[in-house]
Amino acid sequence: MNPEKIWIAILILVLVLVGSNLLMFAIARGARSSRLDIGKSLQDFTKPWKKEDERLAELSQRVKELQANQKDAGEE
Repeated sequence: MNPEKIWIAILILVLVLVGSNLLMFAIARGARSSRLDIGKSLQDFTKPWKKEDERLAELSQRVKELQANQKDAGEE
């Protein structure tokens, strides 16, 4: 293999490594400067269906109330 081609390959490899590191650094700085609340995000991941469970509980309570009102209206 030609020594010139080896140097070109090494140069390309170094440029790719440096470029990817700079890109990751920029992404990390951007995430930190946007003030993401990592604790809240992790809490959301641990309880992914919490909001849906609360909505379903509220809906269930409302259905029970409507059924009770319907029974009361039927008795009168």
